[in-house]
Amino acid sequence: MRLIYCLLFIWLVKLSTAQISTSNNLLKVMLSNKNNQTVVHSLLVKGNATKLIAFQKTYNYQLNYFVGNIASITCPLNVVANLIQNNIIWYAEFINNTKKLMNDTMVVKNRIKPVKIGTAPLTQAYDGTGVLIGIIDSGIDFNHPDFKDSFGNTRIKFLWDQVPISGSSVPAPYNYGIEWTAAQINASVCTHNDLPYYGHGTHVSGIAAGNGLANGTHEGCAPKADIVVVALDFNKFGPTIADAVNYIYSKATLLGKPCVINASVGDYYGSHDGTDLEAKLIEGMVKNIPGRVMVAAAGNAGTYKFHVKTQPPIGDTSFTWIQNTSSNLSYWCYADTNNIKNVQLNIGANRTNFFNLGSIGFKNYNYGLSSLKTDTLKYNNNRIGIVKTSASINTYGVYELFVQIVADTTGLLWRIESKGVGIHDAWNFDFVSSGLPTATQYPKITKYALPNTNSSIVSSFQCLDDVTTVANYVNLNYYYDVNNTLQNSTTFYPTEIVNNLAPNSSIGPTRDNKIKPDISATGAEIFSALVISTQTALIASQPQTIAQGSFHVAGGGTSAASPVVAGLAALYLQKNPTATSLQVKNAIINCAYSDTYTTNSLPNFRWGYGKLDGKAAMLCSIPTGINAITSSQVVNYYPNPFTNKVQLNFESDVLKTITVYAIDGKLIYNDTFKGNNYEFNADNFYVNTHGLLFVKIQSNTGTNVFKLIKNK
Repeated sequence: MRLIYCLLFIWLVKLSTAQISTSNNLLKVMLSNKNNQTVVHSLLVKGNATKLIAFQKTYNYQLNYFVGNIASITCPLNVVANLIQNNIIWYAEFINNTKKLMNDTMVVKNRIKPVKIGTAPLTQAYDGTGVLIGIIDSGIDFNHPDFKDSFGNTRIKFLWDQVPISGSSVPAPYNYGIEWTAAQINASVCTHNDLPYYGHGTHVSGIAAGNGLANGTHEGCAPKADIVVVALDFNKFGPTIADAVNYIYSKATLLGKPCVINASVGDYYGSHDGTDLEAKLIEGMVKNIPGRVMVAAAGNAGTYKFHVKTQPPIGDTSFTWIQNTSSNLSYWCYADTNNIKNVQLNIGANRTNFFNLGSIGFKNYNYGLSSLKTDTLKYNNNRIGIVKTSASINTYGVYELFVQIVADTTGLLWRIESKGVGIHDAWNFDFVSSGLPTATQYPKITKYALPNTNSSIVSSFQCLDDVTTVANYVNLNYYYDVNNTLQNSTTFYPTEIVNNLAPNSSIGPTRDNKIKPDISATGAEIFSALVISTQTALIASQPQTIAQGSFHVAGGGTSAASPVVAGLAALYLQKNPTATSLQVKNAIINCAYSDTYTTNSLPNFRWGYGKLDGKAAMLCSIPTGINAITSSQVVNYYPNPFTNKVQLNFESDVLKTITVYAIDGKLIYNDTFKGNNYEFNADNFYVNTHGLLFVKIQSNTGTNVFKLIKNK
């Protein structure tokens, strides 16, 4: 051990004298402390890119990316000396944490910071002034300084807590819960708190609208927007979310302000097509109404196999098991009526050793349509359970089958069988997706419809065209906590990769195959406001989750990604106060950006149309002749993003035209060519531009429209 320390000391002396020009001062300072030797950091280095690629395993570092001979690497600090001694790198630079751990990381990655500071060609800075942000969530800690103005007055205009039955006035026409006004909050008579759900709504509100006054950091997207909050009663039956939407938009009308609502809440059950009545009610409150926007979280079920799409083989059957852990079990399935009319369904049971206990027999789709049907399943005259069946068709032609099973014993495998011609979807967290028998053990297993993670988005209003539904990608992994200790989030969440989609981010499509989610934004590992009364306990028990300054806590999920987009929507409404929800959504999705994580295969059911680009959305104008992103011929393009040149490869060599537009609709490049390959150079653009570009390739074999990102 002494020899190791001696060698380490000699290496440090060499690095600080003979090799003084090989690192910047901050790296030298870091290396002067022996406790820092094995600490992993991301560094910028200048060196031999070919060698950097080749020797990662040999010298225990990770090459993140490189441009020319400058690269980002992640490694223990004591690796640097070996890289220098072996002429792999010539210079290393440690960058200080003066950027602070805050929501500024979020506004940078989602390209909202240029909007907040008014970067050209924007004509001003935007901060949400004159706009109302509505939060439908668990509530808010109104005592948090980030929700007060510089005079200490609350920025919350109204707060409706749907749970309590006394304390102030009951809001009409809903007639439940208690409403608190700004005056009551300022007078310290409001009794609402956000503790029952661990400050979920407080965290969400801070991302959308926090102003950072608590300690000068962690400013949200729209720091000067006014706020209205509805704290949902999650135990109450009825259209509580639609009530909340109506309440918030009514307050916006009263205040005479455009309004964006964020709803980081949802239900994983339902038809997943936006045709339920609560969704349609919400749609009626937002669709084509100037100054009304709605944004919602896609859900956090991307790792759960709770969806089954069943399409029985012609002339055969298909089945799926659900396992009952209690005496009551429920099953729902949904289909367009025309896709279920020729399908019959049967409910049966198997023991855990797959022995067949029989079934109630196949029933037509209209069994239970007029009234609830009850069947008793028996084996050897012993009752196994009671099966209750009900069916319905809503006013939009969507069929729902509901089966309730009252089992006499737990642990059975209840079999949902289908036969006929058609297709239907079901969502259930009790589907059996593992431990399945072999074909020898149970020959019918070859007909098993496997549960999957597709269509794992939440149901109802999130599936509406006029609602912008948000996926979640990882914001950061390294940060300093409240005790100034460097933390690595992958210690707690090893499957998370910075800038990649969070594993649990829910996946589309909707049941009727629409693109959802619409857009992705940073969600995992965002720091935002915490409930003040939890500070002491959290710092003592979970200091790794608390940011420097102690007023903000790490959070994640699509719940945190959604208010990023809602906050940007508030800035958009500040610039365009009469915009509709669909217009805002179109600006966001049409001017989203792609990278190596999203790939160019967009839109898709994971990322939607790509990553949020706040500045591009504020400026987005679809050029004349470009109606939408299209793909009718094979074209590959790289790199994207690019700095100078883009290489295009085609399947055919016919005559083609290429036109390139900036996001403000200006034509910046056009050409005609013939061949399988083409390279265009940014030096030939008519105007000096960077950022999001629209590219249109047209020939007699079809038209392609895609997006490129031009770096400075």
